[in-house]
Formats: sequence, C-alpha cells, structure tokens
Amino acid sequence: MYGLNAMAFALFIGINVLSHWLSKCTEKTRVRVLRVFCSLLLFGNIFRYFICYPFLLGEIHIPVEYSTVAYFTVPTVLLLNRKRSRSWAAYSGLMAGFFYYLAMILLGGRIYDSYPPYDIWISMFCHGTLYLCGLVTIRTEACPSRDGYKLALGTALVCVRALILRPYVIGADGLFIYKLLDGDLIRAFLPETSWSVLLPIYYAAAISLVLLSMGIFFRSNRREYDRFSGKQSQMAVIPA
Repeated sequence: MYGLNAMAFALFIGINVLSHWLSKCTEKTRVRVLRVFCSLLLFGNIFRYFICYPFLLGEIHIPVEYSTVAYFTVPTVLLLNRKRSRSWAAYSGLMAGFFYYLAMILLGGRIYDSYPPYDIWISMFCHGTLYLCGLVTIRTEACPSRDGYKLALGTALVCVRALILRPYVIGADGLFIYKLLDGDLIRAFLPETSWSVLLPIYYAAAISLVLLSMGIFFRSNRREYDRFSGKQSQMAVIPA
C-alpha cells in the first residue's frame, strides 16, 4: 500500500529536478522537450477519450474533472504558443499536478486500491506532465497579475461546463468535481437542518480559497521568474 505513496514521492522529486534543469537550459532545448511531453499528453488523451473508450470499450467518458480538462487545454495552449492563455495553462497545470501528487503521496495506496496498474501509470504521467509544464512556465515566463480574471473565468467555465454535462457523465456522483460542487463534506457530516446556513459559507470559503490560490500563483511566478532568469519580472511581462 505504501509502495505507491513512495513511488509518487520519488516521481514528484524527479519532476521538480527535471523542471529545474529545463528552466536553466537553452530555450531551444526547453521548447523541444516540452513539445514532446505536450504532444504525448494531448494526442494520448485524444486517443484515450475519443477512440479507446467509445470504440474499444464501448463507453463514452466525457472529461469534466479539472485535471482531465487540463489534459487538453494545457498542451493545446503551449503547443500553439497562445501567449494570451499561457497564464491559465500554467495555473491549471500547477493546480492539477501539484494537488494530485500531494494526494498520491499521502493517500496513494488507498485511492488506487482497486485500479489496474496501467491506469495508475497513465494518471501519474498525465498529472506529472501538467505539473512540469506549469512549473517550467512560471520559472521562465512572467505572467501579468492582470491575467487574474482569466484564471477566475477559466475555473468558472470548467465548473459550469461540468454542471451542464452532468446528466451525460458516467458515474458523475463519484467524481471529485461534483463532490466539491455539491458540498458533500457538509451534506455527509452535518445534519440537513444546518445545510441552508452552512452551504453558503462553504461556497464562499471555496471561492475564497480559489482566489487565494491565484494570488499565490502570481507571487510564486514573480519569485521563480526572478530567481531563474536573473531579471526583474516587471520588465518582461507577457503581452495580454
């Protein structure tokens, strides 16, 4: 059980070491390596979700989780070099990758107790690539704080899209995004009579945490960009 936790920790350290090297190497090498990872992530999941699931397994899996949406948006933005969306790509990649590996390190064996090994490896690669792309981006590019509305809008769109598609999603009630949106922590552990009071507080707290994470993202970007580039981030802001 704890072997998976240890493996996740080792891979997490390895991703951080690789990101450090990529952030210090030449731009040409960095772009080539990230393009390989992004291509594997994007086209591998296109095959997985649009060919393997419907035609080989006879099931339709709609990507609605924050991280599975990022499987497609992050590599697309980076491969097409969409400068206006790179802040969102970096933020969503970091959030999806970091919190996945944190959960795996703490609860990996319990989370994947009934999953086949290939599912574990695929998930680790996908989230690892997201984290790598996000980490390298904030270390080599300055993201303007005025992009905050893009991060908020992107997060809101992921949630709204998930709610709209809910009737068509297989096993929706078991997905993490719906547990968060439904406030399952409140509903499962507190009496129904308190829901009307506590649910608004829960949603306000959740929104506050998301906004806080965005503030931390921009502060981390300024610190990491200055550290790895040796320049002042205010002088090298990506055009909006």
